[in-house]
Amino acid sequence: MLTFLMEHVEVIPGRALDASHVRSWEEIRCANPELQSPYFTAEFMRIVASVRDDVEVAVVWENGEIIAFFPFQRSKFDPSRGIPLANLISDFQGLICKPDFACNPLRLIARCGLVVYNFNHFLASQKSFSRYHHYREPSPQIDLSRGYDAYVKGKRNEGSGLIKSCANLARRIEREVGPLRFVAHSADPDLLQHVLALKGEQLIRTGYRNIFAVDWVQVVIEKIHATQRDDFAGMLSLLYAGDRLIAGHFGMRSRTVWHYWFPAYDKHMAKYSPGLNLILKMAAYAPSAGLRKIDLDRGTTLYKRRLMNGEIAVARGSIDRRYVSQVRTALARSPLGPPVRWLKRHLAKS
Repeated sequence: MLTFLMEHVEVIPGRALDASHVRSWEEIRCANPELQSPYFTAEFMRIVASVRDDVEVAVVWENGEIIAFFPFQRSKFDPSRGIPLANLISDFQGLICKPDFACNPLRLIARCGLVVYNFNHFLASQKSFSRYHHYREPSPQIDLSRGYDAYVKGKRNEGSGLIKSCANLARRIEREVGPLRFVAHSADPDLLQHVLALKGEQLIRTGYRNIFAVDWVQVVIEKIHATQRDDFAGMLSLLYAGDRLIAGHFGMRSRTVWHYWFPAYDKHMAKYSPGLNLILKMAAYAPSAGLRKIDLDRGTTLYKRRLMNGEIAVARGSIDRRYVSQVRTALARSPLGPPVRWLKRHLAKS
């Protein structure tokens, strides 16, 4: 793999990307099969940048053309520290680049004026960053590229009884509560707030932070919900039993990938597993909308293991120029220092 020298790196505010930048971004992204998640779209970056003023993008040039984009946020308390775009709600991170792109990450963050860059959902397939991984884990997927019926058949062939069990529960809901009705997307902002409130209560109940209480998160979600384009859209999916809303999910999609993001359900209906029935309804609907995968985010909880039929690896780690500097200083002060300096001078002259 050729490592690009990054002849010129232009760092600009996320809000300053113009139409030509966006066009290049999408051309590069569409040429890379691993960047089809809505997280990697220019539209997601633009929505986050419209809400936060700390979003920046490094535009990497080589031979007079743009070859990569590196979106990040700079800490307000320490401008030398960088984190991924929308870090609090980011389930996928990485460079917008072609599949054969490789670079020196230390040089890249230096060009961005960063000393440290921490990441937690970085694409493990972007090999330039491999040496900075602390650990990797799978991010499960539902692969629907051969259609929903093929997915169901594949799960049954694995010996999974999940889909049959959910079908039995669905019939029980209809007998005891009311007929099921699935809504693939609702544009109703009040229903969005209802689903987010249910999810917030669930987070608090299970000991997690209610991220929807963070102002910028709420605004970003509202903006995504209001965005309806062929290549990027918010998706508020709902499952009713009669007139009762029993489960909801807010996510987003690109042209081909649906990201499973914020699911919630009526806790009084838990015995019917409404959340599982909702995601199976989503999976059944997805191929008709051109959606070939549903990303479930990293981690292999029981319900994800039961649903998944594919995965993509993501990594947590850190690039820290201070560590490299410390190693170099220690090496220079050690007995190896003089011969290393001699070797460097010798190589420079040869």
